Amino acid sequence: MLLGGRKTTDIPLEGYLLTPIQRICKYPLLLKELAKRTPSKHPDHPAVQNALQAMKTVCTNINETKRQMEKLEALEQLQSHIEGWEGSNLTDICTQLLLQGTLLKISAGNIQERMFFLFDNLLVYCKRKSRVAGKKPSKRTKSINGSLYIFRGRINTEVMEVENVEDGTADYHSNGYTVTNGWKIHNTAKNKWFVCMAKTAEDKQKWLDAIIKEREQRESLKLGMERDAYVMIAEKGEKLYQMMMSKKVNLIKDRRRKLSTVPKCFLGNEFVSWLTDIGEISKPEEGVNLGQALLENGIIHHVSDKHQFKNEQVMYRFRYDDGTYKPRSELEDIVSKGVRLYCRLHCLYTPVVKDRDYHLKTYKSVIPASKLVDWLIAQGDCQTREEAVALGVGLCNNGFMHHVLEKSEFKDESLYFRFYADEEMEGTSSKSKQLRNDFKLVENILGKGLLILPEEDDYGFDIEEKNKAVVVKSVRRGSSAEMAGLQAGRKIYSINEDLVFLRPFTEVETILNQSFCSRRPLRLLVAIKSKEIIKIPDCPEALCFQIRGAAPPYVHAVGRGSEAAAVGLHPGQCILKVNGSNASHGNYMDVLEHFTAYRTKQQEVLIQQTISSPLISGEETPLISLTVDNTHLEHGVVYEYVSSAGIKSFVLEKIVEPKGCFCLTAKILEAFAAEDNHFVRNCKRLISLSSAVATMPQYEFRQICDTKLESISRRLANYQEFADGLKTKVSPAFKQAIMEPHSLNSMDFCPTNCHINLMEVSYPKNTTSAGRSFSIRIGRKPSIIGLDPEQGTVNPVSYTQHCITTMAAPSWRCLTPEDGDLDGSFGQQNGGTSQEERGLSFLLKQEDREIQDSYLHLFNKLDIAVKEMKQYVVQINKLLSTITEPTEAGVCEPPSTEESSPPSLGTEESDPEKAEHGGIKKVCFKVSEEDQEDSGHDTMSFRDSYSECNSNRDSVLSYTSVRSNSSYLGSDEMGSGDELPSDMRIPLDKQDKLHGCLEHLFNQVDAINALLKGPAITKAFEETKHFPMDHSLQEFKQKEETTVRCRNNIQASIQEDPWNLPLRIKNLVEIIQKYVEDGKNQLLLALLKCTDTELQLRRDSIFCQSLVAAICTFSEQLLAALNYRYNNNGEYEESSRDASRKWLEQIAATGVLLNYQSLLSPAVVR
Repeated sequence: MLLGGRKTTDIPLEGYLLTPIQRICKYPLLLKELAKRTPSKHPDHPAVQNALQAMKTVCTNINETKRQMEKLEALEQLQSHIEGWEGSNLTDICTQLLLQGTLLKISAGNIQERMFFLFDNLLVYCKRKSRVAGKKPSKRTKSINGSLYIFRGRINTEVMEVENVEDGTADYHSNGYTVTNGWKIHNTAKNKWFVCMAKTAEDKQKWLDAIIKEREQRESLKLGMERDAYVMIAEKGEKLYQMMMSKKVNLIKDRRRKLSTVPKCFLGNEFVSWLTDIGEISKPEEGVNLGQALLENGIIHHVSDKHQFKNEQVMYRFRYDDGTYKPRSELEDIVSKGVRLYCRLHCLYTPVVKDRDYHLKTYKSVIPASKLVDWLIAQGDCQTREEAVALGVGLCNNGFMHHVLEKSEFKDESLYFRFYADEEMEGTSSKSKQLRNDFKLVENILGKGLLILPEEDDYGFDIEEKNKAVVVKSVRRGSSAEMAGLQAGRKIYSINEDLVFLRPFTEVETILNQSFCSRRPLRLLVAIKSKEIIKIPDCPEALCFQIRGAAPPYVHAVGRGSEAAAVGLHPGQCILKVNGSNASHGNYMDVLEHFTAYRTKQQEVLIQQTISSPLISGEETPLISLTVDNTHLEHGVVYEYVSSAGIKSFVLEKIVEPKGCFCLTAKILEAFAAEDNHFVRNCKRLISLSSAVATMPQYEFRQICDTKLESISRRLANYQEFADGLKTKVSPAFKQAIMEPHSLNSMDFCPTNCHINLMEVSYPKNTTSAGRSFSIRIGRKPSIIGLDPEQGTVNPVSYTQHCITTMAAPSWRCLTPEDGDLDGSFGQQNGGTSQEERGLSFLLKQEDREIQDSYLHLFNKLDIAVKEMKQYVVQINKLLSTITEPTEAGVCEPPSTEESSPPSLGTEESDPEKAEHGGIKKVCFKVSEEDQEDSGHDTMSFRDSYSECNSNRDSVLSYTSVRSNSSYLGSDEMGSGDELPSDMRIPLDKQDKLHGCLEHLFNQVDAINALLKGPAITKAFEETKHFPMDHSLQEFKQKEETTVRCRNNIQASIQEDPWNLPLRIKNLVEIIQKYVEDGKNQLLLALLKCTDTELQLRRDSIFCQSLVAAICTFSEQLLAALNYRYNNNGEYEESSRDASRKWLEQIAATGVLLNYQSLLSPAVVR
């Protein structure tokens, strides 16, 4: 083989082919070095960056696949060391080994040392093989070489439950043995228990952590499944059981074993063979896996409960036949319903679970049984009162709720019941009974989220401990903390989602120090009241705040460092009273009238006045009392949850109102108005083109169009009015439900009762320090924000957030007033029709949506096609301008004849009138008499040919040619008698480009013709045949012949008249544009005729409600994703700016992005 001119035999050809694959993981380093050395302005820079990213992705996938294969090989090797393995192979149901170790196993009165292996989806325990020297190996051990363990059992983690056991416990399951560092494992499929004990507390914690981690991974994988795996297996097992019980199959029957008879059993190998015969499986391994799944889920079992499923003559029995089958669906159903009901009942805006008085006593967090029954029926959870009572009894029997006095079962009466999760440790009547503490209430929260940015020295506030709570000690005047609304004395619940009010004070200081050293913003959840009284000094010099809006007026802006900011006034607050007088129904001027500075100056000056600098009030300055309503509050509850493994977690559940809901609705209404305005203008222009009305059908059609345009114009005006009103609306921050029909208003486009329910779960990463982190409080010291972060440590905590948006179903309950009366159609459809007629199906079936969609799609396709056609024309013009050479000084070369040449008509800088005429340049061609005669053109001597084309200013396109080294576009199509003009130069390297551009142009013309000949245009002409237009359908289709002639002229110009090629292309484009405009006009008329304007109003309302709720949820999840990137350890993967930019780019590409400014920054000032 020759390499570089030299022969080498050291490396074969296969080696060189394999080298790039072996070095593939080093390519990112080479590309990274290349990217560093490539300037950012170099044309190859984007390509290098893309190549680097692609190669990183390839290497990541290769490494991940390699790791997965290594894990599977390790599982295969481990199974080969286990003698007597039963059931499906590890590699079929598991992907990795999570933990292994030696534990003591207590079961059936025996204590045995067993080797446990925890995989994802499986727990296996084995007996370690004896290695005693001189012991004669049995026949069984001889058959397997290299075995280290003997198989003893396996449990599918899907049916495994774990319960923590306190040290010193001795109960039935431990057979009286005292348990240390132990826990219980319950195999629910077999209803068997055994106890495991580790050597040390650390080993126990490792096992519990691994079991919890495996459960979380498994549950996360099940989130996308539509049905529970157990339900699917149970249905499959019941189906197979019915088939096997038939007389034709005869698999289940009484069988003899030794000296006894085993009733109603089947053999494992016969079961697998039967599954193959009926086509249920394709190979025996699948049958073993199915049988093992039935066994692990408690559908079948070995007759002696000693073996897993095998494809051998081993007898198994369905649990239906021996009475050991216990369906899990009943228990799981009541548990899932109980959890969902508890969350829903505590997320209602109008609470049902609340404190109630009875016989001079207050019962906290209770609900009457009859009220719960009514609520369950109203929500559709139950159909009858008897069914609701049965559900209440089930909740009581399974430990979810109880009668407050423990004296009655659940009945359909006015008896008070309380959830155990709401139980308080003191003040209840059941002191003698140990309360359940699975959901231990910690604290109810009414707070407000604040964002505080770091400043030069600190965050602008100090903290202290007061009554075992973290409170704000002081706030610096003019700081970002003051502008965010933070005030001294406020209790702090959380900092960056960390529940700091449960931490020792020193750890809270450390969190602040670490955050400031990392220059991270703080997200505080501080305690606040829904209504507050703020007293502002009435300074006569100037106002230090701005108030806008009406009913109620609200604070728009507050001066930095002003007296108003110092006393607690901040943007977003609604003003309810001024000096005791009701101002909630007035406007902002009614509030400002109480201030001296406003009364002494003109209103116009005050509105445009900038916010003043800080003012110092004297002792005698009067005070104005403002009663304000704080908006966007967060109602929540914190409770403690202890898992079955003994891991303590804290859960914060809160309900918040979506921010920017009204601003987003206003943006959507403005988009609707802009679209309607464009449609109205086009339709009016179109109708004005034909004013002749000759027949009665034409008159009726014209009347219909005028009526609909008038209706659309009214809708447009309403949309703009509604949008202006929503921009200034602040409170309440959500739309309340209105059941009665009412007049149309701006709130009908907002989602009803839209709230965001958040659940934030935090638990320590190192669970052994959970008690020290959250329960034990050590000595306190004053807060010093500037401490070095190394002086304190923070126990790391893991966070998880769940976000769910709740809202009423989008609906339409409006009446449209017209001339003082209700519109007939709306009154009938809203006042007296059934719910189905007002549903989504009603909105979609009233019109032929497919025809309307085809009109709209064709209209948009025509617009896009014309734009692309114009782009090709621009490319052709640019190309023609580059393949010619301008003559120097604007003078053409004289011809090779004896006659004198005429004056040049080229454009010179000194003659601007000749250079430009209406913005179009003229091109001069100098053609000799000989060339004119040979080419067949006009034989007039020194004839000047002009053609208009797009060229640069002060340039002359004079075509000259050298035949010896150039040819012509289309020269292969020219006849032998066609000669190129001697003045024409088209180099060889430009011909292919011009060919391609013309081909694209002709293809685009064909595509436009195909669109205009489609069924949508034909349908549009049929719908609008009564309207007087300039042409009929037949005349419209004949225009295609004109475009064909233009194409032929262009092809002829290429061969015979090349200097007029730009003019011919321009004529083709103008004809196509006129053709397209006629088609679009016909589509507009058809849309105007078939559109129901009143129905469109309802559709806009339904669509707007759904879109606003979806985007509010989406933006909340975006904020959570960005916020949770930060953690207490200061770990960062990428910058916030890059993360948000990538996220917004993705949603913009999918068409979801509409307006996020109103959501992410609701207080922004235009």
